[in-house]
Amino acid sequence: MIKLVRLDYRLLHGQVCFTWVQHVSASRVIIVDDASANDDLKKSALKLAKPQGVRLNVFTLEQMLAKMPKVKQLNENIIVIFGDVHDLATFCQAHPEVREVNYGATANRPGATQLDQSVFLLPSEIEDTRAILATGVKIYSQQTPSHTRTDVTSI
Repeated sequence: MIKLVRLDYRLLHGQVCFTWVQHVSASRVIIVDDASANDDLKKSALKLAKPQGVRLNVFTLEQMLAKMPKVKQLNENIIVIFGDVHDLATFCQAHPEVREVNYGATANRPGATQLDQSVFLLPSEIEDTRAILATGVKIYSQQTPSHTRTDVTSI
């Protein structure tokens, strides 16, 4: 069962490894990021970063969409991390069972609007966020479980 769907350009790092994995008792982390899925070096680095005893999959968006029937049948607590807002929007539109998304962090880039301490969205990402919200998904920003949860539905 998918326990957490998260947007985080850093993919797998300390906050995910040590706080979110424990918070949702995850036994599997699925990274959805085309660049990482198509780069053996990046995949190897992600495997080194994962917590011991936690399974890791690194998929392209296309692979994730194709594998969702199997993922739904797994008897595991799963965290799915997207590195890209557009991929996340595509996924949410294809899977209406996703009811909530955590915006963890996006890079601060020229032209981006700051939503909170660690979330910066380009105009195209704001449109993708609006598309996610239009499906009825609730979006919140929260770096770790101990941080304050901020509703992002008013974008």
